[in-house]
Amino acid sequence: MANTVPFAFKGELMSGTHNFSAGGNNFNLALYTANPYNTASTAYVTTSEVSGANSSGYTAGGKQLQNQAVGASTATTTVDFDNLTWGAATTGAATFGAAFAAIYNTSSANKLVVVLDFGGTKTATNGDFVIAFPNISTPGNAILSLTSS
Repeated sequence: MANTVPFAFKGELMSGTHNFSAGGNNFNLALYTANPYNTASTAYVTTSEVSGANSSGYTAGGKQLQNQAVGASTATTTVDFDNLTWGAATTGAATFGAAFAAIYNTSSANKLVVVLDFGGTKTATNGDFVIAFPNISTPGNAILSLTSS
């Protein structure tokens, strides 16, 4: 599994483009059947996004991430979000597969934050599709973390 942080994100972070604190920017997570991004990518795209006749319960653009939180220790700063679910409780039963996801900043021209590689296609068939974010109390498990050495 090879998650990708685009080169532009680092500069945008230092220039204040992305605000991960509670009440800061809004971020979405979109799902993909194939990876349309590389390290030079800068913004959300619809290429290869989950869609089509063989999928239900997913809307283009993905879903807004909720309750973002920044955690910090002496050497590491991390960001966390609530888990996301596509399925019966939110959009009706989900039927689709996704191999990648992208987190992007909807408050700042859909700037790309990170591309997540699921290590293969994960599917839901008439049920729930869940993105479970790891607990940030273990910084090495975080989706995004900055570490000083």
